[in-house]
Amino acid sequence: EISFPPTQSIYISSQEIRVYYRPHTSLKMMYLPQVFLCIAGLAGAFRLPTGPRATSTKLSAVAVSHPTLTQNGQLRENLISEEMVTDDMSASLLADRCVDELKRLCYSQAEGWKRVEVMDPNIIVETIPLDGEYQNSGVHIVRGVGIIPASAEKFYEFQISREGFQSIDEYLVNHRNVDNFKWLTRPEFADVEKPEATKPWADDAPYNLMMNRVEWKYPIKRREFVALDVIHKKEKILISKSALSPLRPGGSRYQNIVPMDEKTPYVDPVDPVKRPLVRAVQYYGSIVEPIDENSCLLRMVTWGEMCDNYSSWWVNLFNAHVFITPKFDRFIRVMGGEKVFEESKIMDNAWRLIKIIPGLKPDAVNAAKSDFVVGKKVE
Repeated sequence: EISFPPTQSIYISSQEIRVYYRPHTSLKMMYLPQVFLCIAGLAGAFRLPTGPRATSTKLSAVAVSHPTLTQNGQLRENLISEEMVTDDMSASLLADRCVDELKRLCYSQAEGWKRVEVMDPNIIVETIPLDGEYQNSGVHIVRGVGIIPASAEKFYEFQISREGFQSIDEYLVNHRNVDNFKWLTRPEFADVEKPEATKPWADDAPYNLMMNRVEWKYPIKRREFVALDVIHKKEKILISKSALSPLRPGGSRYQNIVPMDEKTPYVDPVDPVKRPLVRAVQYYGSIVEPIDENSCLLRMVTWGEMCDNYSSWWVNLFNAHVFITPKFDRFIRVMGGEKVFEESKIMDNAWRLIKIIPGLKPDAVNAAKSDFVVGKKVE
């Protein structure tokens, strides 16, 4: 490591160059610590940082230069939309593309990425518009980079554990495995046996490739997410991407492969209440990179759309400002030994934004028709 006074250093590895720096902290948008809204599908407890920070404290940005990616005039990124997964091969081919996609999004130097001030000197958050099937949503991809005070091995094992998944999305309920797949396109996994559908993977399995479904207690009608989940332990990759499965009929409004099914009640093997669900879409991807024995670098990319009438203006505001930052804080606190899996009062916290910023109503007509507004009026 070579020091550059007063606040810069450069870390050189065999794969990339990372530049760490500490610019002045902005105090913009002081209302954000008090608000919460999870429009994005994958939710978290959104709080200001309160616990101990990583050993590389007060790093407010991590700029990455990757040897295979250069700055270009690209103003948008693409996200693989819902695709049908029917067997091991279709799951394997999609998983390979998902891994390539995550690396592209994490290391992309496209000019369309815009820095977002999130009032946390320890992470950098950026957004970029989408093209492709999800372009009409108007919802941007959000990515964040930050330091976690734990070794890469310790943090990654936590992230892919049951507690880790709960920490990522503690507002989601009725997590169910739909199917499991063998990763046929990876010769190194040829001897790995996949479990039967609905059964868990062995703890020592080098990968998990599975179709899962989960619900979010959204007002009026719950939202359902059906996703291909990819765990590659050696590369420390975790991906959850909305997909289609013949075992869970229906899809979102962003695909035309199968008809939407928002009327047939879902019959859960545990939950006794039968209820119709709206298929929403989401994406979560992360790569954990080692720094030293006590810290690692977490790269996170997220996107989500609840398929409601709320405008993308609101969704982008919430996703960029109150989604990623508290998720990093949550991981940091958990790595410090704190248990933070309680379910917060999501509706009360979300509507606090409306009360604090009554002037921010650019989509009053459409918002008034959304399930979120109809299901919870401002007091």
